[in-house]
Amino acid sequence: MIIYARGTAIIEHHESGEQFEIFDDELDWEPVGGDDRGMGPETIYEALIEHDDLGDLRWTISEYPAGVENFKETNVGVHRVVQDFDYGLEHEPEFDDQDPANLRDRFKKNPEWTKALTRATVVKYLVDWFHYFYENPANETPYNSREGGYLYIKGGPYSAEEELRENFENVVPEDAILEAVEEIQSDGLFDWAPSHRHPDSIDFYEDAVAEDYAQEDFSFEELREIASQGQSAGLGAEEEKAARAALLEQLAALKDDLPKPASHGGIGHNHPPQEFELNGDELEETTQSLDAIEAELTSNKPNVEVVAQKASLLKKPVGWVAGKIDTTVDAFCKSFGTTLGAAAAVAVPAAILALPYWGKLAVLLGSLKEWLLLALAL
Repeated sequence: MIIYARGTAIIEHHESGEQFEIFDDELDWEPVGGDDRGMGPETIYEALIEHDDLGDLRWTISEYPAGVENFKETNVGVHRVVQDFDYGLEHEPEFDDQDPANLRDRFKKNPEWTKALTRATVVKYLVDWFHYFYENPANETPYNSREGGYLYIKGGPYSAEEELRENFENVVPEDAILEAVEEIQSDGLFDWAPSHRHPDSIDFYEDAVAEDYAQEDFSFEELREIASQGQSAGLGAEEEKAARAALLEQLAALKDDLPKPASHGGIGHNHPPQEFELNGDELEETTQSLDAIEAELTSNKPNVEVVAQKASLLKKPVGWVAGKIDTTVDAFCKSFGTTLGAAAAVAVPAAILALPYWGKLAVLLGSLKEWLLLALAL
């Protein structure tokens, strides 16, 4: 339900007889009280105008039960109502397009509806719109402690007030924008990142995919050879540092999930290895390669050649697991949705964290390839 008010009220001063016009766009409806009753809660809405000559003028509506107008009352004190507004409760119109992305257009194309909304309702719309397009950077924005904060590789940081003003100024009341900003920032967060629905975020992923398909398909061995010639022009760039931070998160998640070495030789014990479980030399070599890669990525200036060499060694355990299901390393990696240039540059998505260790290893290979291309500026 929404509150509507149409027309012009005319109030006559009780002493002077002077008549004053009150226009419907001067009314600002707010919930001011109510009680729980037999058929549910009652909500009292009031529009208060503090008039210079007439004093306090009040229009009140009771909604009880929900969705039903119970009563309405106009209180102008000692003065006389010559003509009142046509006002009350009515059902909110149903729009074919309820997409939050089009909220601005809905406001502008339906001015009567927009004007009839209470400020609290407008604020709720604005807050929902903001959270549709923006999110806490802790969700998926890479963080680099060495740089002292988040790396906004997809755009931002964004300010709630700036974004709301840019999109809704002169469309909804100023005080509704300020109240929405206050609510959005109530948890103390002032810098926001784009959600996956934001145009900047969509452009970022589309560009990443396009660049990946346009990129020559270097092998790890070829990348190691290029690195051995001293090429590492991409080290230190913002995108490279963001990818490196995300890689370290992927590495940590993978190492937590790796099988643990057998406590006594692996022969004759009561728990034989599972079908896909690395053990013995394969597990030791994988662990050593991951440790070496992690050591380089945490240094101020990683040795790109070492990372490429150790990444090449990781193809062996991936091939070992892939062989169990009779497929190639490339096909196995693609089956886990390798990064196509994008996942290497953002924090570890929940979908990756849910994978078994061999899935994390397959995704890591794709992310390592993308980081090497960035580090070598290829």
